[in-house]
Amino acid sequence: MSSSRRRMLAAQEDIANKIVELANRKDQTVYQTVNDILEQALRVEGIGLSLSQVVDERWMHERAQEIGFTFTIEQLLYQIVDAAYEEDPERFTGIFKEMGHWYGKYFQAKHDEPLDALRDSLELFCLGNTEYSLEQTPRRLKLSFIGERLSPGYTELFSVLMEEILLVLGFKMNGKEIRKGILRMEFRR
Repeated sequence: MSSSRRRMLAAQEDIANKIVELANRKDQTVYQTVNDILEQALRVEGIGLSLSQVVDERWMHERAQEIGFTFTIEQLLYQIVDAAYEEDPERFTGIFKEMGHWYGKYFQAKHDEPLDALRDSLELFCLGNTEYSLEQTPRRLKLSFIGERLSPGYTELFSVLMEEILLVLGFKMNGKEIRKGILRMEFRR
């Protein structure tokens, strides 16, 4: 039989009050609740993450589900999109344009700052090690989307999606550069 020694932990009053409320909601003692919280924090740290990373990733997962995203194998997606685009470019350009229009309307309807919502969602659009930036000045907007694995067809269709989203949000295309894995777009109000 092992004996455990109790240690004292200090917390800010507002945090301590929230833990008491949480314990009451869960019908647990404060002792049980604090130990559960600490155990999970140590578990997360043990796998090399921080609690903020786990919470942020969970938020991104919920956000992805909310706007209709699903997870897939990155290279499989690119190959399928390329094959479809090669077979019928007009049809798939239309599909991506329609989706861009829908997402533009979605961002407008669901968010006070639709451009901020788009900016947050770009992280979801970026599969694998793709990087993006969305820079805004009062009258211009620059979008960069770069990924070594991005296929030509996917990059082209993604540009159609983004152009339509931003058109709905009140921007007009000013210029576009597309190369394999690289998309740079500039818009004006």
